Amino acid sequence: HGRRESVGPIEMHQSEDDDNNLPLGENQWQSTDVPLDGKSAITHWRVLKNIQHNNTQLSLLELKPKTGRYRQLRRHMAKIHGCPLVGDTVFAKGIEKGNNRYLGLFLCSSAVRFEHPCYGASSDIVERNRNAAARLSSDGSSGRVTFRSKGDRLMVEASIELPRHFADLLEN
Repeated sequence: HGRRESVGPIEMHQSEDDDNNLPLGENQWQSTDVPLDGKSAITHWRVLKNIQHNNTQLSLLELKPKTGRYRQLRRHMAKIHGCPLVGDTVFAKGIEKGNNRYLGLFLCSSAVRFEHPCYGASSDIVERNRNAAARLSSDGSSGRVTFRSKGDRLMVEASIELPRHFADLLEN
């Protein structure tokens, strides 16, 4: 099984009488354990950065789905917390603010970790994959792939930088 990490800015909706407000403190991991479609659905998340954009409070989140339900991250943020991902036109209906819905969906799967399905962690395989990862990293791309041994297993980790339009939104 692999682990994914996604990053996305959400619209913050603060009201004194709403128990679903997200805490604004940064770097504190939170968990949402609310079933979706009658099945367990768990999302771990934390606020990476809070910003103001077009008179709307936004927070950049790191999201780690523990389960893989259909549109889990979007549904948990919008329906459970009342804080939709920027640009979510499906689950944000009725709770979106400002013109952020016209920017396109801001959700990026930025990292993945998994056990290599074919190879164990023999030193030859690990070294060959490290060399391949070094070639990928040197081609000017913004991504990174690493391979490491974990006992007799070969673990693969891949990550990318946030897309430019994320940076543009977060800098404004």
